[in-house]
Amino acid sequence: MDMILKDRNLTFDQLPCKKEDLTFPTLEKLLQKKIGLETLGKDTMTTFDLYDKSYGYTNAGLLFSSENSFPGVDIVRFGTDHNEILARRTLEKQSVLDIYNDACDLFFLFYSSERIEGMERTVSLRIPEVAFREALANALVHRDWSIGNARIQIAMLEDRIEIISPGGFPENMNETLYFQDFYSVPRNPHIAYVFLRLGLIERFGTGVRRILNSYQNEIVKPSFHATENTISVTLPVVNQLTDLSPDQQKIYLFLMEKKFAGRQAIEDHCGFSRSKTTNLLNQLMAAHIIGRTGNSRSVEYFLL
Repeated sequence: MDMILKDRNLTFDQLPCKKEDLTFPTLEKLLQKKIGLETLGKDTMTTFDLYDKSYGYTNAGLLFSSENSFPGVDIVRFGTDHNEILARRTLEKQSVLDIYNDACDLFFLFYSSERIEGMERTVSLRIPEVAFREALANALVHRDWSIGNARIQIAMLEDRIEIISPGGFPENMNETLYFQDFYSVPRNPHIAYVFLRLGLIERFGTGVRRILNSYQNEIVKPSFHATENTISVTLPVVNQLTDLSPDQQKIYLFLMEKKFAGRQAIEDHCGFSRSKTTNLLNQLMAAHIIGRTGNSRSVEYFLL
């Protein structure tokens, strides 16, 4: 096998995984639904570079199998800060597609809400679905799977989601190209190709753009950060408030940062008069955007 591989320039996801008898129920089901595949055989696996006739299954094949042994995703649901852990779940030892679906289920569990008005039920999300799906898919597709026991970290907080992916930029990629020009050099092109054929990513190199576009009408914006060893994305919670005035936005953003604040603190921060601050607070409460708690001088305002 070493002689076979010696003269081939293979990416990590194309290298042999040295495992046999892998099963692919989720991949087969999704390919049947997406492209009308009848049965997932070795020929199709070879087409997707999940199997090589010379040496068997590849690392990409192992990742899509139910016997996936790579480190997966660690999801923690926090309270008001990182010191309060409400729930924790590690997703691994299953197909990367099952990991993707299970993480999306937790996203809907923690960031969706329902409102019933009469006979109608409306479901709303506190973070754009497109943004989370793109950020999650990018983390799974582009992370450095060769790093030992490092898992993708997803922190779910009251006001944001943080996704941290192991591995810095691949060769010939830098922060300017990735975050500004939306240029893409897939670290794992064969994993990316399967995600593309399944419709889980739209096109190579468009993930960051789609995340930003999903926030284009929001007050808050996503942020990106890279170190030598990680790439992280922060998706802030939104209330889809596209019609706030600039003055109302100042109060909204201040309360987002402080969680709770009295009228005097809001007045001092925004530079408004007392009467203007009171009027703006009343407007925001009437629109069910903020609430208040306490009595008399201890009244504080917060985002609903």
